[in-house]
Amino acid sequence: MRPRPLVLNTRPREQAPELSRLLRAADLDVAEAPAIAIVPAWDESGLQSLRLDLQRNAFDWIVLPSQNAAHGLEHNLRAYGERVVCGAATATAVGLDTALVLDRFSAAAALATLQPLVKPGQRVLVPRAAEGREELLDGLQELGVDVVAPIAYRTIPVGDASARLRLDDVDVVVLCSPSAVTSVAAAVCGDTRTVCLGQTTAAAAQTHGLRVDGVAERSTMAALVEAVQAAVGAGV
Repeated sequence: MRPRPLVLNTRPREQAPELSRLLRAADLDVAEAPAIAIVPAWDESGLQSLRLDLQRNAFDWIVLPSQNAAHGLEHNLRAYGERVVCGAATATAVGLDTALVLDRFSAAAALATLQPLVKPGQRVLVPRAAEGREELLDGLQELGVDVVAPIAYRTIPVGDASARLRLDDVDVVVLCSPSAVTSVAAAVCGDTRTVCLGQTTAAAAQTHGLRVDGVAERSTMAALVEAVQAAVGAGV
């Protein structure tokens, strides 16, 4: 391994700069190559209708599985304050200063947080990815709430990260979603260390046969960098 490990940042191109900046500040070399791209799935009429519902306070709770789920709704979401449940990275990106913030977002953590708070018959908005899992929605429905779960975005694979991994010069690859794992799994070399943002992504990596060398303790880019440092032995 070279004196300064090379870390591959596979986040979508528009979301990569924050992680790259923090990695470089931690004295790590960085290459950016996206594994996925985020494509909005809203049609204009559907987005406007949802914005009106938010303005009318039509929802009792809002759950944001990722910052991508909030795109286009940021101004309306901030008015919901502590009735928004999201991960730390999402709260920072969207400017949700008073949200119920989970250190590490997962369906299980969101359900555990909401279980003592929601009441049967309440309406819960969960904007989500087209490829999202049903665990969160099923769990909310079991609590007796009315779940509104519009498709907010889609992820599509991008070949840049796989192409860079095939050069076999990367020491650590950072993966931030199951979609990113699926995109690059076949290209990850045996000696490349894998660091994941959250247990859901780590579980996806293991399902694809990847060795997981680190998992961020919180769903923030700073925590992800700490996990990278631990994986390469930096700062120990």
